[in-house]
Amino acid sequence: MLYNDWTLSNNEYDPQKRQARDALFFTGNGYFGIRGFFEEDEKTLGANGGIYMTGVFGMGSYDAWEGKSSELCNVPNVLRVSISCNQEDVDGFSSISDFNQSLDMKKGIYTRKYLWTTAEGKRLEFAFERFASMSDRHKIGQRITVKALDKIDDLSISALLDSDVTNLNLVSGEPLPVQPGRNHFISRSVKTNTLSVTLDDPDSTVLNFAQHTVASINGKPITGKVITTGKTCGTSYSCSLNNNDVLILEKMIITVTSLDEHLDAEQAIKKFLSNPVCYEQEFTRHCFSLTDKWRISDIEIDTETDDLTIVRYNIYQLLCVCPEHTDRFGIGARGLTGEMYEGCVFWDNEIFVLPFFLYTNPSAARKQLMFRYHTLDAARRHAKKNWFEGAMYPWQVDRKGIEQTPVNCGAYYAIHIIGDIAFSIYRYWELTGDDNFMMSYGAEILYETARFWISRCDFNSFDGKYHIFAVRGPNEYDVYVNDNAFTNMMAAYNLKSVKNVFQKLKDSHPVKFENLFKRLGASQDEISQFWKVADKLYIPYNAKMDLYLEDDTYLIRRSLDLKRAKPTKKRIIDSTLPYEALPLYQVTKQSDTVLLCCLFPHLFTQQQRENIYSFYEPRTAHDSSLSYSPHGILAANIGLHKEAYSYFIKSAYLDVNDLQLNTISGLHFANFGGTWQMVFHGFAGISTDNGRLCIKPNLPAQWNRLTLHCCFLGHIVKIDIDKFCIAVHKETGESPLTVCVAGQDYLVEDEPLTIKY
Repeated sequence: MLYNDWTLSNNEYDPQKRQARDALFFTGNGYFGIRGFFEEDEKTLGANGGIYMTGVFGMGSYDAWEGKSSELCNVPNVLRVSISCNQEDVDGFSSISDFNQSLDMKKGIYTRKYLWTTAEGKRLEFAFERFASMSDRHKIGQRITVKALDKIDDLSISALLDSDVTNLNLVSGEPLPVQPGRNHFISRSVKTNTLSVTLDDPDSTVLNFAQHTVASINGKPITGKVITTGKTCGTSYSCSLNNNDVLILEKMIITVTSLDEHLDAEQAIKKFLSNPVCYEQEFTRHCFSLTDKWRISDIEIDTETDDLTIVRYNIYQLLCVCPEHTDRFGIGARGLTGEMYEGCVFWDNEIFVLPFFLYTNPSAARKQLMFRYHTLDAARRHAKKNWFEGAMYPWQVDRKGIEQTPVNCGAYYAIHIIGDIAFSIYRYWELTGDDNFMMSYGAEILYETARFWISRCDFNSFDGKYHIFAVRGPNEYDVYVNDNAFTNMMAAYNLKSVKNVFQKLKDSHPVKFENLFKRLGASQDEISQFWKVADKLYIPYNAKMDLYLEDDTYLIRRSLDLKRAKPTKKRIIDSTLPYEALPLYQVTKQSDTVLLCCLFPHLFTQQQRENIYSFYEPRTAHDSSLSYSPHGILAANIGLHKEAYSYFIKSAYLDVNDLQLNTISGLHFANFGGTWQMVFHGFAGISTDNGRLCIKPNLPAQWNRLTLHCCFLGHIVKIDIDKFCIAVHKETGESPLTVCVAGQDYLVEDEPLTIKY
C-alpha cells in the first residue's frame, strides 16, 4: 500500500488479494456502503458487486430467537458497466497493466485506473471513479473515462442497474468467507432506467433505483440507446475513437426505499429524472459536506511515518458508515463492507465505535443510542422469554432488535452488552448534558436494564454478596463463568447510575421528572434496591496481588503456552484447540479486565493498572480485533510507550495488513473506533472527570506533534500537543472550560491556554 497524507492507494494487481481489497477500498455515506469491486467484471463472483444499505436485510437461513434469522442484503449492482472493444470484453483483470486503485479520503472518492490492450495490440486507458454523496445520501455518482491510445473502431459501453446478483456469502464466516450466496429479491420491476425490487424479509421491503447518464467524446455529447431485460436496465453507448480521443460517461443514481420515512419513492424518482443533478455538481456538494465533517474529526500528526494517513483511513471509514439519516439502526461489526455476522449490531458499537462520535459528532451518537430505545420493547420481550425482568438487550441484533445469534450458541450468557449500552447512555449524558434525551429516552433504558440486573443477580448468605452466575465476559474463551469482573462492574455501574440520574433530573426538571417517575412505574424502594445490589455485587479481586480477576476461577486454571497454542496468525480455535478445551487454561481471547481500565480511567490506582497489564498481557491471544486498542491505551497510560506504539501499529494497520486474515469478509469497525480511542485516550491522554477535561499526554517517540478537536459539554475544543506543551483553545461554547493537567485545574476562556507538562 502507498500512503500520502489523504490518500491510500495500491499499484499492484493481485488476483489472490483482489476481493480483500474490495473491502479495503470501501466508500460510503451511512446510507450506502460500496466495496471497491470492479464494476466492469461480468464473469466472476465480483459480478455481484457488493453494495449494502443501512437496515436493509433479507431472510436468513436459520431460526432466530423470534422467527427466521435475517442477513444484510447485497442490493442490486447499480454501478454495473458492460464494456467491449472490437468485440472483446473488458473485464478489468485480463490484459491490463499500469494498474492503480486509490481512495482519496479528503474528497471521499474511490478511483481505479489501468491500461488495457486488445488481442490486436490496441490500447485504451480506463479510469473509474465513484462516490456516495455526503450531501444527499440517496445518491451515488459514477464517472468512467476512456482514452484511446490507438484508433478504436468499435467501443461499446453500457451503464446498468442490475438486479441479477446474489449475496457474496452463503455462510457468513469460516471456512468459506466468500462464495455465492442467496438472492433476496422475490419480485422485480424493470423500466427505462428505473428498477425496483421487493425483498424476502418479513416486511417485504421495497428498494427503488433510478439512474441518469450522459456521455461525451472530447466534450461533445453522444446519444445512447435505452436497454432493458428481465433483471437489468440502462443506457448503452457505441462509438469509434481516434488516437487520443477521450470518452467520458457520467452517471448519477438515486435510491429510495420503503424504510425511508417521510419520503415518497415515486415522487422522489420522478423529480430526479425530470431535473437530474449533474455529476460535477453533486460531487462538489459532497466534498463540501465531507469537509465539514473533517473539520472536527480530523487528527493531524507530525511524523515521518505513514501514521497520519492510516489514522485518517480509520476515521474515514467511521465517517462512511455512520447512519446520520436515521435513528433506527446502529453500526454493525463489519459496517456496510461485508456480510460477516449477517450485518448485525453487537456491543462493539457502544464500547468501541460510539466514543468517536461522542467526542466529534454528538448528534450522530444520539441517533445510534436512539436505535437502542426503539428496540427497547424487543429487549423487554427477550428478558421475559428468558424468565427475567426489565430489558435484556440481545447479543447480536438486526434492525428490529431481535436476537440473531443461533439458539444454543451462547448468546444467553453474553449479557455484558446490557451494561455496555447503559454505560454508553450515561456517558453520552455526561459529555453532552442532554437532559432532554435522558428524560425522554435514556432514563427508561437505564431503569429497565437495572431491573434486568436485579432479576439476574443472586444473593449468597454465606458471604453476604450478590453474584452473577453463568456469564460470558469479553474473554469469550472462558465459554461461561461465574462473576466475570467486567460484567459485574458494568452491572454495578448501571444499577448506581439510576439514582445519580434521577436525583439530577429531579433537581433540574421537577415537573417532567415526576411524569417520568410515574411513566416508568418507579419507586424509591426499587431504586434503593438497585443501589444495595450494586454495593454488594461481588467483584473478583486478589488482595495479595492487588489484582482484579477476570472471574472467580482464573487463577486456578492451567497455564497455556501461547506459542504452541497459536503458532500462526490464525485464532486458537481455528488452529490448535477446540472451544470446549479453553476454560481449562489461563488464556484470554481479547482484552477483558484491561478494557475496564480504559472505560474507568479514574477508578483504578496506577499500581492496579500496572498489575492488570503485566498479568493479562502475556496471557492474551488477541484472537479478536477488539483486543489491540485497549491494550495500547492502557500501555500508554501506564508509561509503556514502546508497547503502546506496537499495539497502535497492529490496530491502525489491521485491515490494510489483513492481520486477522478475514478482511475479505468486511472491515473491522470496532477496531477503527479503537484506533481513534488509542490516539485520543492513549497518546493524547484525554479523559473526563466531574465536568473536567483531563489531559495526560503520552506521545510515542515517532510523533512530534498531535492536533485534534473534541466536543465536550457544548464546547468545541482544539487541543495541540507536542513533546513539552499542551495548547487548549475553546473554539465554541460560551461558558468557561475546566481542564486538568497533572492534577492541576486550569480555566480556559476565550483565549487559548498553553500548559507545560
